[in-house]
Amino acid sequence: MTRRLALALATLCASATVALGPVAAAPAQAAPDCPVVTVQDSTKAARAVFAGTVTAVEKQPRTDGQPGAIYQQSVEVARVYQGRISTETVDVQTDRNLQQCSLGALDVGTAYMFFVTADGDTWLASGTSGTRANSEAVTSQVERLLGTGKLPVAPQPESAEFEAVDTDDPTPLTRAAAPGGALVLVGLLGLAVVQGLRRRR
Repeated sequence: MTRRLALALATLCASATVALGPVAAAPAQAAPDCPVVTVQDSTKAARAVFAGTVTAVEKQPRTDGQPGAIYQQSVEVARVYQGRISTETVDVQTDRNLQQCSLGALDVGTAYMFFVTADGDTWLASGTSGTRANSEAVTSQVERLLGTGKLPVAPQPESAEFEAVDTDDPTPLTRAAAPGGALVLVGLLGLAVVQGLRRRR
């Protein structure tokens, strides 16, 4: 009896395993979603705000022991709205962190509006910075808050152009004074004639 019961239980377990199929693996851990940050809040928290296009991305390992990576982006700056940026190209650091929201690697060739903080000479764009792909709507919001911005490098002033003066064979002083001397002589002769006529009268 006991043997029959054990056999029945084994058969039942095998049937259940076939019906249920293999146990699904646990899903891989995903990075938390980043909260939506308004442009106004982004400008308040940012050390610098500028528009630019990513030209290159370099992946580097993290040094803090957390899973993920660090990304160094070369950015060609188009317009500066806040902060001191005086070069046409800057480096912006982002990261990929599975334990908190992060931007990861930015897309090469894409224009972004950057809201960054500073860590020494490095500009940082975190997942909560508000850094986003740029558009006319984003630019309009930034300009309403911060103005039209400026170029990262002031244009060079136009150099004055001077016309060369021909100094070959300068005109002798006597030749230059000749026309004036002739006029003076004519005037004196005319005066002498008038005085002579008056005396005759």
